[in-house]
Amino acid sequence: MADVMFEPLVGGFTFVTGGGTKTAIKLSRPWQVTLPIVPEKCPFCTKPREEISLPNLPAGWRLLWNLFTPHRRHRLAIPSTCWDAKTLQTLGGFAGIREALEVFRLAIKEDHGVEMATFVHVGQCAGQNLGHAHWHIMEVRVKEALAVGHFAPELLVSRNDMLDIVAAGARTGECLIVPRTKTSFDECVEAIAASLEWIITRGNKKFLSSEGRLPEFIAAVRIGANGQFRYADYCPILNMWGGTEYIFAPLEGGPVTLLWPHELTAQHLRG
Repeated sequence: MADVMFEPLVGGFTFVTGGGTKTAIKLSRPWQVTLPIVPEKCPFCTKPREEISLPNLPAGWRLLWNLFTPHRRHRLAIPSTCWDAKTLQTLGGFAGIREALEVFRLAIKEDHGVEMATFVHVGQCAGQNLGHAHWHIMEVRVKEALAVGHFAPELLVSRNDMLDIVAAGARTGECLIVPRTKTSFDECVEAIAASLEWIITRGNKKFLSSEGRLPEFIAAVRIGANGQFRYADYCPILNMWGGTEYIFAPLEGGPVTLLWPHELTAQHLRG
């Protein structure tokens, strides 16, 4: 049996553990259920909603206030119609992701001095409760904003001119997209969209389940209060959490168990 490892999460608030018998890629997900997309029952398609007026909003997109939220500055960026399952699984490809990030960029122009984020859920286990794609835009309350530092070379998955994609985080298969030098969100939005499109496409291929199901996932982008790009995140849901994650980790700072180590994720995605 391989040695069990404990290592701090990127933010330093808890630990991940792995090793032992958890040292191989396992892609069976019999618990994954397809979320139905039913436009004739979709509240975004069938119920009138007051829209937020925003100059230069990309064609085919709407910006709405989230009516049911405990969060501040919480809005929703949505395509005007329900996407089909294939389009949803890729978030519309580079063009769809770039347009969603443009809505985000325009929406937060007046949110000065505030930590902000946008994120989207794809699939029921990833938190999606409506088939209509919707990117959340909101202020985030953080104990300490994440300042991304050095990552070991074996965690590198891919890179473009401005950004690195590295395997890291609290979930098996999770990847962070991080800037190699400090840069504003406005300066690197194209590179962020390209990196998200790349890792989502790569994850759809490499994390296809043994039952033939594409991975459910969350994609997120974090912007600092000064407008700098902090990081983006691709978080596939490849395993169910248990008592150690849901109970002991948040209550007592216990470790989160990875189904396999991050180094193996990086190797798998590169290969």
